[in-house]
Amino acid sequence: MRAIQQLRKFTILAVALAAATLLSGGMSRADEKTEEGVKLEFWKGHFDRGAHAFHDWDKVKEIPAVCARCHGANSLPEYIKEGKTAPAPHVKNGFACTNCHADLLTYARHTVPKVNFASGVSVDTGNNDANLCMTCHQGRESTASVKKAIAGLPLDTPDPKINFLHVHYFPAGATIYGSEAKVAYEYDGKKYAGRFAHMPNVSTCTGCHQPHGGELQIDRCGGCHDGIKVVADLAKIRMSTRGDFDGNGKEEGLAREIAGLQAQLYAAIQSYSENVGGTPIAFIKAAYPYWYADTNRNGRIDPEEIKMANKYTAYTPRLLQAVFNYTFSLRDPGGAYHNGRYML
Repeated sequence: MRAIQQLRKFTILAVALAAATLLSGGMSRADEKTEEGVKLEFWKGHFDRGAHAFHDWDKVKEIPAVCARCHGANSLPEYIKEGKTAPAPHVKNGFACTNCHADLLTYARHTVPKVNFASGVSVDTGNNDANLCMTCHQGRESTASVKKAIAGLPLDTPDPKINFLHVHYFPAGATIYGSEAKVAYEYDGKKYAGRFAHMPNVSTCTGCHQPHGGELQIDRCGGCHDGIKVVADLAKIRMSTRGDFDGNGKEEGLAREIAGLQAQLYAAIQSYSENVGGTPIAFIKAAYPYWYADTNRNGRIDPEEIKMANKYTAYTPRLLQAVFNYTFSLRDPGGAYHNGRYML
């Protein structure tokens, strides 16, 4: 990682489910199996009643326009058609089937000609379903927005006007396209890996993931990767990319090499924040805005430190670059498999 070097609709759903029950002779779609033999869990992932992604606006009963594209029950078709969305009603049960399906008889998906990344770059993956998935799974900030935030500022001078930029959750499409999408922060003068071309049968989002719940179809990995039978085995995957990237004296699976680099980058971020910014920083995964001042200097964020008045405010441009990339690497938990070289 270069930063180490620099730092050292509920009703429609009910109708669809009822129709599926009739068509299957009394068996609900939740009891059916896909062609791969994986049980279809309707209330997981995109239909997860309890997921935070669908309950962040419970108190206000409306999802802001800027968030509705990917969090509204049926806002994605509006975005695909208009290029923007209006505020959306509060979501109770996740997505409506019509959020992704243009036809509930054939289950045809909405047509998405291209993916418009947050960087301003547009691509056509060549697969409509992947274009549909990546319309949301792409991140909301980019190299461009980081550069805009720090333009003209001294690299190592804290500035209270600099705020943390959050790439957002599960930006897998951005990882897959790497430098072609330019969502992770890319340092000037450096070359970065482009799109990762997986094998043809696993080169699309639904080639690897169950589309409703998002579960990984792990049985497809074993065709090329020996010994991969459960999710925990994925960390061992290592094929053409060679080298001990994290410097621990051994070549490991790419996920482990990346985890080693993440640990080193986090340590460098914490050291730099105290030595240059004068205020130590620490990260907490689930409490916005995620980066807080480590007031007791114990290396972590404790419950009493999780408050907006304690959000980190001593960012330098160099620190923002680093925390953006560190957070990007965490927010795509499948980054080692979506595009290991780019994540490294």
